[in-house]
This record gives sequence, C-alpha cells and structure tokens, in this order.
Amino acid sequence: MRIVLAGAVTSTQATLNQLIKHKMDLVGVLGYEPKSLKNVSAYTLLKPIAEEESIPYKGFFNINDPDVVDQIKEWKPDLLFVVGLSQLVKDEIMNIPTKGVVGFHPTNLPRGRGRAPIAWSILNEKKGGANFFLIDSGVDSGPILGQKLFDIEEDDYAEDFELKMLDAISEALEEWFPKLKNGKIEYIEQEHSKATYYGRRAPNDGCINWSQTSKDIYKLIRASSRPHPGAFTFKEDVKIIIWKARIENNSNFAGVIGRVLEVDEDGVALVQTGEGLLSLIDYEIFDLSNNRLNKKLKVGQKLGYYSDIEIFKMKQELEKLKKY
Repeated sequence: MRIVLAGAVTSTQATLNQLIKHKMDLVGVLGYEPKSLKNVSAYTLLKPIAEEESIPYKGFFNINDPDVVDQIKEWKPDLLFVVGLSQLVKDEIMNIPTKGVVGFHPTNLPRGRGRAPIAWSILNEKKGGANFFLIDSGVDSGPILGQKLFDIEEDDYAEDFELKMLDAISEALEEWFPKLKNGKIEYIEQEHSKATYYGRRAPNDGCINWSQTSKDIYKLIRASSRPHPGAFTFKEDVKIIIWKARIENNSNFAGVIGRVLEVDEDGVALVQTGEGLLSLIDYEIFDLSNNRLNKKLKVGQKLGYYSDIEIFKMKQELEKLKKY
C-alpha cells in the first residue's frame, strides 16, 4: 500500500509517527503551511520529521492547487490520509488514490460529525474518539477503518481531550496498521440513523455571558481553553482571557452577577454567575491594543458589558462631542 499523508496538526503528527513505526510504505508527506498561525490550533510542522526519515515532503497552502495535485499524482498513492485538515478535498484529488482517501475525526462517530469537534464534545458529549474512515460524499459519514473511544471527564479541558485523542490515535492505528500492511482493507459502516452534526465555532463564540450558570460557563471555559483561543470577558477597556476555572459549591459568598467577590493572594478571583460561583484560576488581561498587562482582578470589579449602561455612556460621550 503506497501511502501519502496530508495535514499539519498534532493528530497528523501522531498518525505520521505510527506510519513510520509500522514501516508503512509512506511515499510522501504534504504539510499545510499557513500564512498565519493565528487561527490554526495545535499546529505542527511536519517537514523536519519527513526530512529526518528521508520521506519526500511538499508544503502547501491550498491542497487543491494544481502543483499539489500533480505531486500527488506523481507519488501514485493507493491511500491518501487527510488528517487534521479543515480544507475540502476536491474530486480531482479524491480520484487519484487507487483505494480511497482516509479521513480522521475525534468524536464518537456517528455522533458529533462536522466542525469544531473538540469544543463541541466537551460542551455536549460524554465520549470522544479516534476515527479513521474512508471519505465519501457526506460529512464524516464514511465507513470506519479504525476506531478507539475514550471518556470525557467533567473536568477535562481541551488540552486534556487532545492528549486522550493522541493516545487513542496510537491505539487505533496499532490495531489497524498490521492488517493494512498485509493488504487488508476492512471497514464497518456507520449507523447513519444515529448521526448528529455540529456547526462551525469561531473565536468570538468564547465570549462569556455571566448570567448563565457556573456549570455552563465552566464548560465553555474548558471547551475554549488551550490550544483554542480561550473563553473571555471584558472589564471596561480590557479583555480577560480565562484559561482555567473551578466551580465553588461550598462558598458562603453571594453577590451581583458578574461581580468579583473575592481575590486571594495568588490572584484567583471568585465571581458570581447567574447560578452559582466560579473561581477564575488562570487568566490573562489585555489592553485595547492586545498588549498583555501584568495585572490581576480586584474585589468589586464587574465583568462583562451591559447594554443599557454602555448605551448611556455612549450618549454621554456624544453629548460632550456636540459641545465642541
């Protein structure tokens, strides 16, 4: 089986490591090389690994560009692995491998098909998974070639999910690759009647609404945390990105929603939510120019923007401008 691998994140690297470990016939690596890493979570440059193992490598920005298509044709793969790449592979590439194109998705398929699987899984699911499947015309709907599931614990953050996913990739490929190396391609059809789908998430979807329950806000923080851009809130002219938090069930504090009620010597801030209390353990504060400030939250500060107050402030500023 002549294999080509395409991608550029930690799941791609984990797959590459297993391909090398099992001495698969890896004839080429395509590494996504973005113009900016700002919106690419868990990016990994595959070129050094490919060069160290003397595997032909080609970088790309758009996998469907003619020069990339020509390179894939030249490598003549039986299987093309597309792992950790959000770009849609067009038919011209899909028709090149003689045995098909293999995709990857980290949910409990057929549940959780679609976009932003890590964040949505932490928000809504109890299990994640490492799934390798044959890509078809649907969304993550092709027959499963290898699958390993794992539990999502109530305190797992995105980085915890990712570590479990990487272990699951190794376990799934340890089971599947020996069969594949012997020329066997066995698969199991998904139960399409049980399929669920998730839509795209953007960085701004991490904005915290303090009127929600502490449980829901805690989920959002865990789902948005590293390697994602982070859940965030505001305080006047600063933005606060919250990486880690803790639900407080035994505190005797109560206060106004969004208000900081207590700050300890380490800067851990206790905040009132719409229902329950939340301690902000790890957070960063940035000014309007996105410069990180060496500050901690203070007791009495109120987090978030409130439309009535902000509109009144804008009216006051507008009235001042009219006088000039």
